[in-house]
Amino acid sequence: MDDEFIRTKGKIYSALRNPTMQKGIQRGMASFFSNLNFNLNDKDILNLSDEVERIKSSADIERLVKQAVDSIQRNGVDVFLAKNKEEALSQVKRLTDDDRLIVKSKSMVAEEIGLRDYLISQGKEVWETDLGEFIIQLKRDRPAQMVAPSLHIPREEVASLLSEFFKMNFDKDDLQGMVDVVRRFLREKIAKADAGITGANAISAKEGTIVTVENEGNIRLTMTLPKKHIVLSSIEKVVPSTLDAVKVSLAQSYFAGYTKPTYISLTSTPSGTGDIEKVMVRPAQGSKEMHVILLDNGRMSAINTPFSGVLRCIKCGACQMVCPTFSVCGPAWGGDVYTSAIGLIWTAITEGMDKSENLSYFCLGCNACNEVCPVSIDISGMISKLKERASLSV
Repeated sequence: MDDEFIRTKGKIYSALRNPTMQKGIQRGMASFFSNLNFNLNDKDILNLSDEVERIKSSADIERLVKQAVDSIQRNGVDVFLAKNKEEALSQVKRLTDDDRLIVKSKSMVAEEIGLRDYLISQGKEVWETDLGEFIIQLKRDRPAQMVAPSLHIPREEVASLLSEFFKMNFDKDDLQGMVDVVRRFLREKIAKADAGITGANAISAKEGTIVTVENEGNIRLTMTLPKKHIVLSSIEKVVPSTLDAVKVSLAQSYFAGYTKPTYISLTSTPSGTGDIEKVMVRPAQGSKEMHVILLDNGRMSAINTPFSGVLRCIKCGACQMVCPTFSVCGPAWGGDVYTSAIGLIWTAITEGMDKSENLSYFCLGCNACNEVCPVSIDISGMISKLKERASLSV
């Protein structure tokens, strides 16, 4: 076995001996399964899952991306296609050169290109506005899971992190108290920010509309209060229509283990008003500028390969939560960004097959990931292909 495999094995064994991480994962999973079981008994949600599978299965990504670029430009929004993370970071630098304070919402694509650390290296003050990502930022950690980044951090450790940062004592059982203090801090940062960076749950090719779904309300604030709104997303998020995009976003929320989303936002242009003689004037109360960066980073190359199924992924993270390996070792099992289950395939696409081949040995082949996937991706089958590649390279 090579050095990468030995390092991964060491991280996993270390995680198995980490009671703090184990506690966080087990508590989070208990809440997830309670809500997911509720959702899976709802026929409307199951029907929605079938619709989303059809939407994603029939998607011609190359054509849809071209259509989306045309639509976004037609909306008067700057749009850039980034082939890799270097190009994406270059565009962010171009757009934020004159900005001092930047706030951002949760985004796996931002993690994929190392956005926060890059901006900080450029002398920017940068804050995550999602509570889970804020906790990750304070811990100087990486997300454990696609939707719940701080899943592996129990309330006791959260209280300790916040106590150290805010220089005040927090009761580990006073969750509301912790959230209130973070709320006040982040709302002040958002209000003063020069630029807000968000991701997208889905993007409409026909209308050029960005759809986001959330519970905290931080995405809406991040996209509207700063003068500049930058959308950083990946090309597989593009679907034919706005209605399709809303359906995909709702399915992601339900299969992430939430019984209902608090906020769904549809954004196509910077803010404007037509209240004087129906003449559209921009800006109004929201952002003055809007820019979109669409990241490829290996996705186009995956088309027509044995791993093309990953492009149907809606990043709900359900496959990670039902994975028995993830349940005992958490984020220790994964690449630099994506962890467990379909995260192994995302690692292969975005970091290289060699990295993911070593990770595949720790998959039990139980098929739990396939059974829960809302768009019927053969995750287990793709991991088996990684194992085959690994065995041939030994």
